Amino acid sequence: MQRRWGFGVLGSLQVIDSGRVVELRSAKQRVLLAALLMKANAPVSSYELMEHLWGEEPSGAARATLQTYVMRLRQSLDDLADRKLVRTWPTGYSIHVEDDQLDLLTFQRLRAEARRAPDLETEARLLGEAAALWRGPALDQVSSLRMEQTDVQRLNEQRWEVLERRNDAELQLGRHDQVVDELRSLVAEHPLRERFWYQLMLALHRTGQQAQALDVYRRASDVLADELGIDPNAELRALHMEVLAGSSAPVAVQAGPSWLPPAVGDFSGRSDEVARLTAGLRAGGTWTITGPGGVGKTSLAVHCAHAVRDTFPDGQLYLNLRGGEQRPVEPAAALDRLLRGLGVSGSAIPSSVEDRVDLYRDLLSDRRILVVLDNAVNEAQVRPLLPGTTSGAALVTSRAALAGLEAAHVVPLDVLPSTDALALLRAAVGEARCAAEPVAAQEIVNYCGKLPLALRVAAARLVARPHWQLAKLAGRLSDERRRFDELSLGDLDVRASLALSYDGLGESHRTAFRLLSLVDTPDFPAWVASPLLGLDLDDAEDHVEALVDARLVDYAGRDAVGQVRYRLHDLLRAFGREAASEDPAVALKALFEQWLDLAMRADVELPHQGVRLEPLALERFDLGDPADWFDAEWLNVHAVITQAAALGLGSLAAELAIRSAAFCDLRARFDDWEQINALGLSCAPAARRPMLFQQRGILRARLHDYGAASADFQAAQEGFAAAGDVWGEAYAWYGMGWMHEWSGRSAEARAAHREAMTRFVASSNPHGEIEVLCSLGAIERRAGGLAAAQEYLERARRVAGQLGDEQSELMATLELGRLHQFTGELAESAAFLRASLAAAQKLGDPDLAANVRLFLADTLVRSGQDFLAEEQLRQAWEFFEEHDDRQGRIWVWRLRSGMASSAEEALSLASLAMEQARKMGSPPEFGRSLRVLGNALERSGRGEEAREHWQLAEETLTAAGFQAEVDELRHATSPGSG
Repeated sequence: MQRRWGFGVLGSLQVIDSGRVVELRSAKQRVLLAALLMKANAPVSSYELMEHLWGEEPSGAARATLQTYVMRLRQSLDDLADRKLVRTWPTGYSIHVEDDQLDLLTFQRLRAEARRAPDLETEARLLGEAAALWRGPALDQVSSLRMEQTDVQRLNEQRWEVLERRNDAELQLGRHDQVVDELRSLVAEHPLRERFWYQLMLALHRTGQQAQALDVYRRASDVLADELGIDPNAELRALHMEVLAGSSAPVAVQAGPSWLPPAVGDFSGRSDEVARLTAGLRAGGTWTITGPGGVGKTSLAVHCAHAVRDTFPDGQLYLNLRGGEQRPVEPAAALDRLLRGLGVSGSAIPSSVEDRVDLYRDLLSDRRILVVLDNAVNEAQVRPLLPGTTSGAALVTSRAALAGLEAAHVVPLDVLPSTDALALLRAAVGEARCAAEPVAAQEIVNYCGKLPLALRVAAARLVARPHWQLAKLAGRLSDERRRFDELSLGDLDVRASLALSYDGLGESHRTAFRLLSLVDTPDFPAWVASPLLGLDLDDAEDHVEALVDARLVDYAGRDAVGQVRYRLHDLLRAFGREAASEDPAVALKALFEQWLDLAMRADVELPHQGVRLEPLALERFDLGDPADWFDAEWLNVHAVITQAAALGLGSLAAELAIRSAAFCDLRARFDDWEQINALGLSCAPAARRPMLFQQRGILRARLHDYGAASADFQAAQEGFAAAGDVWGEAYAWYGMGWMHEWSGRSAEARAAHREAMTRFVASSNPHGEIEVLCSLGAIERRAGGLAAAQEYLERARRVAGQLGDEQSELMATLELGRLHQFTGELAESAAFLRASLAAAQKLGDPDLAANVRLFLADTLVRSGQDFLAEEQLRQAWEFFEEHDDRQGRIWVWRLRSGMASSAEEALSLASLAMEQARKMGSPPEFGRSLRVLGNALERSGRGEEAREHWQLAEETLTAAGFQAEVDELRHATSPGSG
């Protein structure tokens, strides 16, 4: 029977295997699983997962440890092979579940259905079902500070909100008796939630228990006074008066000024921000919402202000300070308006700002009033208008950061998440219309950059044109040149909103913004403004920070080498490009050259195999570890190669592609490598094409496409030879020899390597000589010339050590480990292979590390240490699966076939290996797989078939020149062996 997994986060973390609850003993696995489940069916970045696991400053080994935890989680969920549950993404991982497999998804569905319920009875039932899913506090016993501060608080708040809505529905349906007992428990558990006190008091009152209802009010008053120093809210006080009067009709409550704009009818999303702001405002203090123009600051502020009106019965004041306009409201004028709203006559208002502040704060003292200050310019404008009391609260919105506003709680606002953006569009346009064109709806969201103002304009256009298909508007928005024309309707104008921030800049800052908008990179460090503007690094950073203050550029975090990174929102980028008159090819060339210079200096310090560029006189790379720099900068490097090629800067694009190849090889970024190599070849000058062919040959060899790799090495050899480039030609001959090796043509391999060695010596390249020595050692090992192999490899290791060439020393050590495996010196083999594995991990080469694990596992199996071998195979398999490495998978299947606990399992794994090896077209892999399949057939009692497979394996390996493996096969299968 197929296993079916279920998960629960509404309470303690729960894992259910086909109806049976199982325990995850590892605390880190529970944190990892919980983090994935909180964003089920969506990728969670590795950085976010590491922060959940280790806090804001994970160690340098955190990423590798995270991969191990993911592998172990997959193992716990029996998901190592299929990966249907935990999936890998370029930026992180995700878990994929159906609604009925995760209680959170069911809870969210029931909440949404309740909002759309056709009647009160249905709403109460759905909310009751949602509440019944809870088993305790969310993610109880999952130890993650970040999760506690975000997901747990948000989920628990949703739980109480559902209970409040359910109770309201039940009370409206007249079921007062049914909710009294639960409400008694709720007020005991959450004594500061005034809504629960109100509901309990109302239920008792409606059932004729007036004395008990009055006692509830007394207890609520005592708790609120003791804990918060406040009186019950207006709702509770009104109900208290109703009970005292013995009336069933609501009693009117005297209210203060209520200046709030109308509530936003189609407000959606921002659940985390709403929860934080409403809870914070009820507790008092000053709260600021900051963000760029059009991001929805005012809508959020008004929505939250309406949500907490009952907490501020003495009034709600609202003032637009017009911070985005040429003449913002002065504090004196703002105080005049506020004082008049509080009942002060014009003649009684003092003339000086200081006296107005004193009177204003005196009037607000001990009064529960909410002050909403919209569109503030800066701290100086806001400070005089703050209540300055503990009884009230203030909510401020601004494009500026307002970092200098004392004791203020800041809620930064970014564009909407994709789901919330779609929800806003659906709410405005209609569910049916969006459901009919889901792709176009998503395109509109994307073209609007998920900016609420842009979405509202787009939605308004669609509402005004019911005959338009969504695809029509999406098509018009796809043209960046006219996008802002489409995003203008009446007084809603995205261009005008963004222009307020841009027009307020000085000329040099406007130039910086325009030039940054021309760059196609997803983010950037501050130094990019230096070559763009011709400034020194400090001035460049000041310009970028000024754009951050103007909310035209966002802070995007720190990268692996400690650089602060920034980014432009898509619509702001489009706005900047619309404003730019500069020629991108001219304006960006100096920046692209700077990126190339850094890439060249980083590339020199990276390990290389198969080709090493001739040394150049370069400044030392001074930005930390070069591989870490490439990791941090990779999306930008890739984007620069693409953009440079498109702008006609072909030589620059090709050189950057060449200088990025070793990094792609080191990090096994084979898809990226293929893309940049193709771009480089499409625009490279003739002199650089042979190097790109050589690098493509290495790439294809890594992917085990030996025929295509041979053709590339041949093309590289011809190009280098025509140019008289002996250095490059040596590597091309080496590559051809390498392919002869893997294709089972030992004689041709030796001949090609001799050609390479001659040229390496002639061009004074000892690193290349070491590579040839390692390959010759491997050829002799396979051919059975073990003494000659030992001589080649010891020489290679000695020379590499003298040169300090860690990569070449690693390869020699690895080959020595494999040699000792064939000579039966298994302890020595394991020692060499473990040293090779440590070196590969130190270099950050996951491809090489995975392959070393295979060879180490083989040695451990031969030593009878299957348990240790299995650990190596699990980690190797993780890499091979993620990178679709056929040859690696074949090796794992072969080794596991020999370790299998049953003849049936051994035969199944050997058959898998055999079938895939046949498709690869590699004689050595085919011969090895034939041998293992023969072993499995013999174990299954099919001796005649086994001998046939062994015979064919012997013939195949002999033809490939793998005599050592032929000898081993003969010994293992001869009568009386073993």
